[in-house]
Parts: sequence; structure tokens; C-alpha cells
Amino acid sequence: MSLTKHELKSTLVVSLIFSLRLMGLFILLPIFSIYASEYNNSSAFLAGIAIGSYSLSQAVMQVPMGYLSDKFGRKKIVLFGLLLFIVGSGLCFYADDIIFLIIGRIVQGLGAISSVGVATLSENTSEENRAGAFTIMGITVGVTFVIGFIAGPFFTTIYSFQSLFILLFFFGIVASLITFLYYPEDKNKLEQNFSIKISYNHNLIQIYVGSFFLSLVLSIMLYIYPLSWKSLGAGSEELFIIYLKIFLPSALLIYPSVRFFEKINKVNVIVRLGWLFLIFGYFAYCLMPGNIYSLYVLGILFFLGISVFNSILPSLLSLNVSSKMRATGNGPFYIMNFMGHAMGAILAGAIYMKENYYGLDKNIILSIISILIIIIWIKVGLPKYNIKK
Repeated sequence: MSLTKHELKSTLVVSLIFSLRLMGLFILLPIFSIYASEYNNSSAFLAGIAIGSYSLSQAVMQVPMGYLSDKFGRKKIVLFGLLLFIVGSGLCFYADDIIFLIIGRIVQGLGAISSVGVATLSENTSEENRAGAFTIMGITVGVTFVIGFIAGPFFTTIYSFQSLFILLFFFGIVASLITFLYYPEDKNKLEQNFSIKISYNHNLIQIYVGSFFLSLVLSIMLYIYPLSWKSLGAGSEELFIIYLKIFLPSALLIYPSVRFFEKINKVNVIVRLGWLFLIFGYFAYCLMPGNIYSLYVLGILFFLGISVFNSILPSLLSLNVSSKMRATGNGPFYIMNFMGHAMGAILAGAIYMKENYYGLDKNIILSIISILIIIIWIKVGLPKYNIKK
């Protein structure tokens, strides 16, 4: 069944706001570890905190913002969250010290509206069309992911790293205007009583843990990947082309592959392939560290795996979360997601404080840690992907 006019409009509006907001993470990640070290009083560890502080404040505020939206309405809280994002982007632009940059990143992340957006989408789509709506949102976020990774190095080459924060400031204003004019009005009576019982569903716990592990290994990879290319002499202009190359296979292959496996009810097969892509990417890098070809293999395989789970996890969440307290119930997913981003960046920054560990390169150490994390994730597993017909 195709989406109705109202469902399609709600899906596109929420997806666009979601994407503009997430650009605050995606546009900076591919080069942040390079440029954060250039701020006054910076160190490898503080650079990791600067990267992770945005996600940390996002994690802390997901449930409170979800609860406030359950109580006061989705649209008002989305606008408030975007205002914080705009203010934080302005603070980051004027920062010349790593501590002030961290403060700006924290303010950017305080307006955590991810769970609110998911709740709005769930409330404005029928159960039979919800998976399709979340697929559209997943595609939009995936496209934003790719655009952010390419646009970050591109704009830095033409202007400067600080110019990215002005871009984010502008994105925040555009998202606010879209929210004010087109955001779906609350159509259901909002739940007034706060509850976290939803968190104890076994399937949801698997999804929450998966969200944490995925963002953890992604954050680690995006700390070491640009620095590995930098050590080979690549600058921002080369990184722009590199990211374009490594994203092309996932952009062309993953969405049709996921749709195919959905149709034959074998989504769990592509989930296993996603795990294998992540492991084999890191394994290739460990075999030939500091090699151009191994870096390309790592990038291509890793982002194939990332694209699989970026498509699957949001839809799994929608299929397993209760229809009541949607924003609050979705909160733990985004808490774990952003907590993984924060911990990965901080861990990578801490490891980078030493040149090597008993003869092992720090990038190899982080790659081994990532492989172990993925193996643990496989043991934890994910719930079966069953769409109600």
C-alpha cells in the first residue's frame, strides 16, 4: 500500500528536518580529527572530547526532550531544539580555543530532537505504511550522511573548517522555518505520564545495543581514517575525492539490496553481510596498515556495512516500539546511538595520546578493539525483521 498524501508530506518534512539537524554531525566527522588539533590548547584527547561532546549532550537530552514533547507538543520542542542548535553553531564559529569549541558543541547537541521526530512520523503514518515511511527517512538520512562526508572536506578546501559552522547555522534556520510552516500538528492525545517500562522489552534492548555498537565503531573509524590519509600526505581536497569514491558502492547497492531482501523476507541475511563488511574492512586494514589500497578497502567495506544498518535499525525500531509514549520510548535508541559516537571519539582520542603500544601502532589497536566490539554485537544479535502483512 502506498503512502497517503498526508503521510508522504509528514514523512518528507520530518526527514528533511532530521537531515538538516544531523548535518551537524555528518559534515564535521570526516575531517574533525584533523582540524580539532589546530585549536589553541588542543591535544589528541581534547580533540576526541570536542568530537564526542555534541553526541554526549544529545544522549543526555534525548529522553527529557522526548518527555517534554509528549507533554507540551512535538512542534514546540522541535523549534526549541533547533534554536539551541543555531546558538551552538554560532558559538563554535567564534571559538579559537578547544575548550570553547567543546562548549559550543555541547550547546549544539542539547536540542536533541531525534526521538521527537521519530514519534511524529510514527503518529502520522498507518502501521502498514510505517515501514515504508521509515525507509524514506532512512534514505534521506543516508543521502545526508554521504553529502555531509563529501561537503565537509569540499567546503573546508574552498573556505575554512570554521566556515562549516556558519553552514550549520544556516541549516538550523532553514530547518526552523520548515518546522514552523509545515511540521505536522499533534493529532493524537499526548501521554502525560512518564514511563520507562518500554525499555525492558528484549527486542528493543537488542536494537538499543546495536545502535550503540554501530555508532561506537563508526566514531572510532572516523577518528583514525582521515588521520591515516593525512599521514600519507592527503589534504582536504584529496579527502573530498576519497570519500566520494568509497561511498559510491554503498549508494548504488545497499538500498536496492535491502528492498530485495525485504520482499523475499530474508532481511536477516543482509544483516549478517553487514557485520561481515565491517569486520573484513578492519581486517584488511590490519593486514596492510598505512597502505593506500587497504584504506580504500576499509572505507568501501565499512560504509557498505554502515549503510546496511542505517537502513535496517530505524525500521526495526518502528516495528518493535509500542504505539504509546513513542517519543519517550524511542529515546533509549538515540541515547545509545549518540553515546556510542561520544565514547568512540573519546576512546580514540585517549589511545592517540601515545604513539604505539608495545610495538603496535595506535590505529591497529583501535581496529582490533573495533573488531572485538563487532563480534560482541554479533553475539548480542538483532531481532528478526518481520513486517506485519
